[in-house]
Amino acid sequence: MVGHFQTEDYIKASGLNYILFRNVLYMDTIPLFVGERVFHTGIYLPTGHGRVPFALKSEMGEAIAHALLESGCGNRIYKLTVSESYSFDDVAANLSDLSGKEVDYTPAEKSVFEAQMKECGVSETMIQRVVGFLTDIKNGQEEEVSPDMENLLGRKPASLKEGLKVLFNL
Repeated sequence: MVGHFQTEDYIKASGLNYILFRNVLYMDTIPLFVGERVFHTGIYLPTGHGRVPFALKSEMGEAIAHALLESGCGNRIYKLTVSESYSFDDVAANLSDLSGKEVDYTPAEKSVFEAQMKECGVSETMIQRVVGFLTDIKNGQEEEVSPDMENLLGRKPASLKEGLKVLFNL
């Protein structure tokens, strides 16, 4: 994330008017994180009980469009999240409820998870990026919520359950 914040600092220091968007982790990535066999294997990630206010990418795009259409909105930073953070325990519970199949979440040990990714042929660079991000979740670095997205949309964004229903066609 250092590069993102340095870029923001450069933009702010430039003297130009700016609107910056800090998008939370896309809810759309959950299927990638949990895998296509989630209803058979459950969820196994090194995120502990960390929480994320996942939001649908389509709703973030809509919120960004609203922000760009507002007049006098220069020199603003928007944090686009839903109003509640969710753990992968919550993801598992919602997938269980929606599918009628028991989906469990098991917190993984980082080293075991890394070894499994390596066995699957994932590059070391990608392993470090994915595990680093999942560790940030575990350590609570992704759990902050903001009203910005709801305010820009003029309505509540999709809940975790509503988003998972769409993303998993349930």
